[in-house]
Amino acid sequence: MDQKWLADRMTVRLNRKDGGSETAALEWALENGTIYAQVPARADWSGIASVDFAPELACAAAGDDGYYVVPHDQQTAGDTYLCYYREREDCEAVNRGMVMPMYGVIGKRFSCMAVVTGMTYDYELVVGVRNGSYYLFPRVQLDGRAPYETIRVEFRLLEGEKPDYNDVAHAYQDWQRVHAGMISLRERKHSRPKLDYGIRSVYLRIRHGWKPVPPKVLEQTDENEPEMHVASTFADVEALMKEFHAQGVRYAEFCLVGWNYRGHDGRWPQIFPVEPELGGEEGLRSLIETAKKLDYSIVCHTNSTDTYSVADCWDPEDVVHLRDGSLSVNDCGWSGGRMYHLCAEPALRQAQELLPQVAKLGFTGLHYIDVISTIPPRACYSDKHPMTARQTAETWREIMRLSRSLFGGFSSEGGYDFAVPELDFGLYVSFGLKPCPLADECVPLWQLVYHGYVLSNPYTTTVNPSASDLLKVVEYGGRPTFYYDSRFVTQDETHKNWMGEEDFHCATEADRRESTAYIARVAKLNELLWPLQEETMLRHERLDAERVRVTYSDGTQIEVDYGRGEAYLNGRQILPLA
Repeated sequence: MDQKWLADRMTVRLNRKDGGSETAALEWALENGTIYAQVPARADWSGIASVDFAPELACAAAGDDGYYVVPHDQQTAGDTYLCYYREREDCEAVNRGMVMPMYGVIGKRFSCMAVVTGMTYDYELVVGVRNGSYYLFPRVQLDGRAPYETIRVEFRLLEGEKPDYNDVAHAYQDWQRVHAGMISLRERKHSRPKLDYGIRSVYLRIRHGWKPVPPKVLEQTDENEPEMHVASTFADVEALMKEFHAQGVRYAEFCLVGWNYRGHDGRWPQIFPVEPELGGEEGLRSLIETAKKLDYSIVCHTNSTDTYSVADCWDPEDVVHLRDGSLSVNDCGWSGGRMYHLCAEPALRQAQELLPQVAKLGFTGLHYIDVISTIPPRACYSDKHPMTARQTAETWREIMRLSRSLFGGFSSEGGYDFAVPELDFGLYVSFGLKPCPLADECVPLWQLVYHGYVLSNPYTTTVNPSASDLLKVVEYGGRPTFYYDSRFVTQDETHKNWMGEEDFHCATEADRRESTAYIARVAKLNELLWPLQEETMLRHERLDAERVRVTYSDGTQIEVDYGRGEAYLNGRQILPLA
């Protein structure tokens, strides 16, 4: 590495609140193939709006060989993509809430995997092209506040003649093994029988009941609370389990959604009593007993990030406080009305009180806590429980560990990697919506890092997968996932269905028989593929416009042909379903 070339680009741009900017040298050192860089200490940050970290280091010119590797985020809801240095119109994307705090640069002179190690949960990733010049860098928004920790980035240089996005992923996987203490599924399962079962099983979510979404009443009370719609009772799900058993499904994990008082998102963090209209606690215990007799895993859905004023334990002091002292609120209301963001410190206290009561009902498996691994860690400015974003992430991990100790495992909605190594299963890694205009190709970067460490399903659209969606599940090494009554939202401008196009119901014998027939076919496919859940992805490569190949650590190869709608396991055709 040319030290002078590098030194000229190891700078930081300080963007002032008055609209100007200033440039300073970064403190940095190159050791054993890694550049360790940080923003120098500063006495007065009051005039600084934001900090651009090494904005010239990853620059490239249109026409150069190579690309940027941009991981997905959960705020613009795109997907991991490659941005080639090709001729194109000026364009810029600001990615917020990075699921993995890293990015990659592939170029002739400079290739690296970069990790944001300071202010990890408080930066944006800026990528763009202007007048044929490409740029990629982290930007920390400060708005005149001093950073609560040193702004740092590590750049691991990629060796070899032609590194690519696979090398970026493996470099980050190596980094995470050391810094996050990741332990493989194969190692963890030996002391975790519920995880071992989860590895083999298809995953079923059952939404029992809900109040209207969007809500008709924002601040609900006992007097004005809307009625709950019942989609299925505990007895209905008992019958569904028996149908699964009759049709030969060997391994299935059932997760009950909306089993709690007033249904899905009914009164969080209030859970009890078990919803009477579904069969109450007696009906629930009967269902759990049936699951155990049939050797199915059964868990439930709880929440540790949101709170509603209708809850019997409502306390506005528990809500995340913004800098101006106001309460943090979700832009979209849900079943319980206006959704307030619950601060992590009171959330932990509530989990320690409530989750043991939930476990006593008999649930065991990969317990599901809603959205806690799919939303960015939040700072709280309450005088009583102030939290930095990093402290929030650490506290949320305590809740995850509590789940594992009580139920045998932990799962949630997404793949934010602060949850590693606590996360056993991510319901979907990405929302998979329209990618950034700079995206030239989407790649399974998250899976290249975490397959073999965390069970996952690729996209919201691969829940209740159609034939074409199954191709993506197989390519991305996904755990087959299904959702009964996934469509519960009344569509409007701010509330949309985000699951797959299919839906299942289990309130009638015909619904149960028909849905089980399809899921049983997918379960047969899963019996061929589940051993790969314990392997890592060595390489993902595009063979041509329609075909991709994935090679695993045991030498197994998966080939997916999107043109023909076919998939192959070591040359044996496995899709479409027989």
